[in-house]
Amino acid sequence: MRFSLGGIALWALAAANTAEAHYRFSKLLVNGKLSNDWEYIRENSNGIMPTKQFLSPSDDFRCNSGSFANAGKTKVAKVMPGDRLGFQLWYYATMQHPGPLTIHMSRAPGNVQQYRGDGDWFKVHQMIICKEPKQYLDDKDWCTWDLSTVEFTIPRDTPPGQYLVRVEHIALHGASSGDTEFYFECAQIEVGGSGQGQPGPMVKIPGLYDSNDPALRFWIYGVPSYPYTNVGKHAVWTGGNAGGGGGGSPSNPPSNNNPPSNGGTVPLWGQCGGNGWTGATRCAEGTCKYSNDWYSQCVK
Repeated sequence: MRFSLGGIALWALAAANTAEAHYRFSKLLVNGKLSNDWEYIRENSNGIMPTKQFLSPSDDFRCNSGSFANAGKTKVAKVMPGDRLGFQLWYYATMQHPGPLTIHMSRAPGNVQQYRGDGDWFKVHQMIICKEPKQYLDDKDWCTWDLSTVEFTIPRDTPPGQYLVRVEHIALHGASSGDTEFYFECAQIEVGGSGQGQPGPMVKIPGLYDSNDPALRFWIYGVPSYPYTNVGKHAVWTGGNAGGGGGGSPSNPPSNNNPPSNGGTVPLWGQCGGNGWTGATRCAEGTCKYSNDWYSQCVK
């Protein structure tokens, strides 16, 4: 059998590009110490391919397809409230799709290795936009762009117990047509201490996101900003007693990404309409311009 050096080079380049474009989270970090691949994270059977179940999600939307079959052989990492917990991508990949990232936790009723994630989940971290767009929103304006690792601090009053921790990167390059891509895995941890916080708001998976959520159905190209400061309708829990509707705030978005609150008017570049939009529709400056069924924006 003959092999072409040129063909081998092209194959290697294609493999490298695939590794960059598609990815999976395989390593856990606890206070900077990196685990082995799949030591504490349930390995899925989906490989590096994204999940596109946004419009009609199944139970696989919790921790990815085939992952529960590996739960029993996946270790449980022991952590404490206040520890830094992180996820690293498999095989030197980096996130090279534009979009936000969220991390959720769900307390198991007992042994997390036997838990399917069908209980309540709460959000502990999210990353959206970290740079002010120079003119139009660019891939590099997203907090996650080209990162291989993400980390967050376990809230200091997190109740003790065993948890699933679900990391999820959401790729929005096909979102306007509903082809939103999700890259996610679940780690298994045991939180020690004696925390007495009440996490929330609580959500279920599936049911995590509204299929009409304009933040996940948004045409991101050629716009001056991403107008949403939250992913989903539930806030980040940073500690304390969240009850039914509080519990922290989104991670430091730029000021021009704030939702409309200007006495019934929308600031320039803010959202002023779209399917399911319940905010103000009158622009304080400029006019409300239709972009797609899910999003209209105040422009000059």
